[in-house]
Amino acid sequence: MIEQPHFSSFFCLALLTGHAVGQQPNIVFLLADDLGYNDIGYHNPDIITPNIDLLASQGVILEQNYVQPICTPTRSALLTGTYPFHIGRQAGPLTYNQPTGLTLDKKLLPQYLQDKGYATHMIGKWHLGFCKPEYLPTSRGFDSHYGYWGGAEDYYTKMVGPPGNQGYDFYDGEEVELSAAGIYSTELYTTRANTIIQNHAAETADKPLFLYMAYQATHTPLAAPQRFQDMYPHISDPDRMMFSAAASALDESVMNITQTLKDTGLYDNTIIVFMGDNGGQPGNRGGGNNYPLRGMKGTTWEGGVRTPAFIHSPLLGASGISVDHLIHVTDWLPTFMKAAGASDEEIADISMDGVDQWDIIKDPANFVSNRDDVVLNIEETKGAYRKGDYKIVVQPESYSGQFKPFMIQKYSVKSQLQTSHSGSSMYYLFNVVEDPEETEDLSIALPDVLDEMVQAFLSLRDEMVPADDPEDSGGGLQDGVWVTGWC
Repeated sequence: MIEQPHFSSFFCLALLTGHAVGQQPNIVFLLADDLGYNDIGYHNPDIITPNIDLLASQGVILEQNYVQPICTPTRSALLTGTYPFHIGRQAGPLTYNQPTGLTLDKKLLPQYLQDKGYATHMIGKWHLGFCKPEYLPTSRGFDSHYGYWGGAEDYYTKMVGPPGNQGYDFYDGEEVELSAAGIYSTELYTTRANTIIQNHAAETADKPLFLYMAYQATHTPLAAPQRFQDMYPHISDPDRMMFSAAASALDESVMNITQTLKDTGLYDNTIIVFMGDNGGQPGNRGGGNNYPLRGMKGTTWEGGVRTPAFIHSPLLGASGISVDHLIHVTDWLPTFMKAAGASDEEIADISMDGVDQWDIIKDPANFVSNRDDVVLNIEETKGAYRKGDYKIVVQPESYSGQFKPFMIQKYSVKSQLQTSHSGSSMYYLFNVVEDPEETEDLSIALPDVLDEMVQAFLSLRDEMVPADDPEDSGGGLQDGVWVTGWC
């Protein structure tokens, strides 16, 4: 079993809803990229993230936080409150030349919050399409966006693409921001976040603030300033060392943003949520790690879809607690709507899969999740679904090992899946409460449970919208810059 953090269970709660106090909270959402279960200090002391660890220890750690297996689907789920398989975003990450984007039929979280009077700002990675202006973040509810439109790029040069076909991708709104070249992205984002917070406090403090900080760290191609690399002299594996350095740079950013919230007087009325967008990537120069969970980024094993997450807020009135109840990334839209003052009727009228988990903020010590199942992904021939204690994995990906933490040695596979199947199987069944490492396949031992889970999965698959996954068309790269307006 996974060892849980040891925090005091004493909780002295003083939080009321925005309706009760007449003041909507500021919301700061910090999304780390490819940060695995074992890639944060409070799960693994070899990773130096003291500031994140402190915020987590003073807040609510979410030990059953589920996301999608990879970046575009998770970001889609966050902003729409909808499972990707319901809107065609289940196939994987968008590429730079794909002529599509996040469906325009859905109203997004920042648009709902704007309707509630929020100032809305985004920093960092978009990765939800940019082939036409309608797909861009400033067309989807954000007052401003500072960062890049695609999925991965160099932390310093802001260039992306294969040799001979590289382009620059960094924007301030819809204007190319060439001055960002040469500056480490985490530092750029921190500076912009601090500016937004300071300006908001000075000029529009009468409005609540929504800041969506979508970090580049800790995605490939890995990079970090030397001072962070110097923190890990004992790690000889270059990818794990650089990953760890990028995580520590991320930690410093979180510290600086939190301090700016305090300095400007906004902190006392702010909810901070931190989470990883999908599991870590142990191989292919990724440097990440999800131990003791099985699998990796891009898979529906626990290591691909269960990531570090916590809520921190002085509104909680808490000394620290760990919550072991089911939360999914789609839940943040209705939860933030409740925080913004939306009524239950308003939330119920939104077509989505997320459920309101406001009680985790209002009364975390007594929190019981409002969800008893979660779709981890559904595609034509594969997927994963959890209901209660049980999880079914359908035609799982081959990356099924548990990768030991990096130290001096290269990563190695601890164990392979223990199953009674004589060969490959279409369905695997686990009790992920008793066996979160997914070591024991129960599909033979519990045929009735398996049948119930299979039927539920197949019924959900009948609801699947065909994947919006067109072939690359070209046109995105013009004069060395990735641009919009070509589809």
